Amino acid sequence: MLKHTLALSVSLSLFTPMAASAQNVSFSTTTYSQNNLWNPNGGPNAAIRVDLNADGREDFVSDGTASWANGCSAAGHSFAVSLSNGDGTYAAPVCYEIPTGFALYFAAGDFYQIGIMDLAVTNDQGDLYIYRNNGSGVLSLASTLTLNGEASGIVAADVNHDGKIDLVYDVANNGSSGGGSLYTLFDEGNAGFSAGPTTTYAMNAEPGGSLAVGDFDGDGVGDILVLGVTLFNAEVLYGDNTGSFTAGPIVGSTALQAEYQPFDVNTDGASDLIGSPAALNNGSISGQNYLDLEWGHYDRTLSSQKIQLQHCTIASNSPQVADFDGDSIPDIIIAEDADCQGNGPYTLNFMKGNGDGTFQAEQVIYSTNDVISGWHVMRASHSSKPDLTVWQFENGSDNTILNPEELVLVNTTSGNFPACTAPNYLSVGFNVCGQTSMVAPSSPVNLSFASSNETPGRDMEIWVDGQKVAENLKNNYSYSSSVQASVPLSTGEHEVDVFSVGWDQFLLLYQFPLYVGTDSCPVPSGLSVFACSPLSDATLTSPVQAYATGNVNSGEAIVRMEVWVDGVKEYSTFGSNTLKTMLNLAPGWHQFAYFIVANDGAQAETIYYAAVQ
Repeated sequence: MLKHTLALSVSLSLFTPMAASAQNVSFSTTTYSQNNLWNPNGGPNAAIRVDLNADGREDFVSDGTASWANGCSAAGHSFAVSLSNGDGTYAAPVCYEIPTGFALYFAAGDFYQIGIMDLAVTNDQGDLYIYRNNGSGVLSLASTLTLNGEASGIVAADVNHDGKIDLVYDVANNGSSGGGSLYTLFDEGNAGFSAGPTTTYAMNAEPGGSLAVGDFDGDGVGDILVLGVTLFNAEVLYGDNTGSFTAGPIVGSTALQAEYQPFDVNTDGASDLIGSPAALNNGSISGQNYLDLEWGHYDRTLSSQKIQLQHCTIASNSPQVADFDGDSIPDIIIAEDADCQGNGPYTLNFMKGNGDGTFQAEQVIYSTNDVISGWHVMRASHSSKPDLTVWQFENGSDNTILNPEELVLVNTTSGNFPACTAPNYLSVGFNVCGQTSMVAPSSPVNLSFASSNETPGRDMEIWVDGQKVAENLKNNYSYSSSVQASVPLSTGEHEVDVFSVGWDQFLLLYQFPLYVGTDSCPVPSGLSVFACSPLSDATLTSPVQAYATGNVNSGEAIVRMEVWVDGVKEYSTFGSNTLKTMLNLAPGWHQFAYFIVANDGAQAETIYYAAVQ
């Protein structure tokens, strides 16, 4: 159903500024310098962002190298987790010492299939540790696996489409031949993994520190991007839906250093690659005045486009792509070096997308004399606006890192961003912003949903009675996705299905019946309770309508119906098959439990969870 792409004609012209001025973007900045949030030194897989404590904000996970002032006593033998405080700030890192070796790379996934993101950690001795999350961001070691050598990178993705998140890691070839082998570990449930296929590949450099998931041919099957350890090049490996991969195009050259990352730059349903090349001259690195954009195509080829810059790139850092100004067109965030010689000043810049493969001139959103070493798009606030995190440091006379700092930039831009945000009380799942009840008195019906995925968000769709009524490929970033539609519906019962998929095509599904043209909640048969409001995972404002109907076995009478919220009885009815009331509730995540009791003592209950803003 979802294995398709949208055709879109893309201009491959060079950067061309438009006459109209770009939408100004703005960010509020918080700097962390005493207890740093994350450490980018080990590569992209050594510093990941994921919502571990289910507060709707992504947290930080990094290795614990001694050069990073994270407060961990077992430097290198530990990793650090910096959790969001829930108020826009981040707590000091919490250190986890692994059993043996040095912590290297991380991948996050719901390995127990309960809606909570867990963590996989590799070390330098070929071990893989699975850490189980208690739902509040506290991790405990659950199991240990032996790998086929020291992993050079790891990623979580459903590569065989069985609805469970698998792990894919690579091991570099020894010697100067370059390349390596990809190994698949199939998730068997409850964090148990079994060995899957092995794929060998031979690019011009050894892999190191980075795997990424994408779909570069738009066939609905997850592919893998392997980044070279020296960053000279990267290779696309196309998935076959069984955990095996086929070697694809290699990008980059031995003369240029670039870190590529996958994004759907033209929102056509196929991943593209974007990198910021820098030249290597006798051991020194100098930036280039363009970005390299590699468009993904359905025939498993890539085509190149140069995006011109006002200044020069900074080596080894990938541009970030998302809709930063709220016009549903992907934009670019890129850091530049003003003198093109590595002396700064450095600026973090916004490049507005025109929607035709071109981008407008840079707008400076942050400037510093420190070296900017990393910038990433993330969700750091309870909004649908993509935020940023930036790592910077002073360069010592002997090229040592001095006074490292991490910045969190929260997007404050006024734009037409989706009204429905990803869940603020779930790590994985849906936020139902409308319809928040199964009963819709009139047509058209406004449907609005957002989700947090296990892998980077790709697409959301709404289907009603087996027909697709809305699709959104444009407002996805990091793990977040959203979709909305106003749908004319006839009077009667309808079936609503909402799909959210990541780039590995891992599917989240939300379903509910919708009763249009009535104020009545249908009465079930037999001993049971049917809750019409609120819908499970809905986000509402107080007061909240609690609405349910019930029934008892034939020959018995209804004694009472009750609604309990968070274990406290809030309202009762007597001798009626309908309970309907308004409840004043504090902001937060609440449990709604509806009961019906018959005169013979038999009872039934239905439980839902919903959030109050």
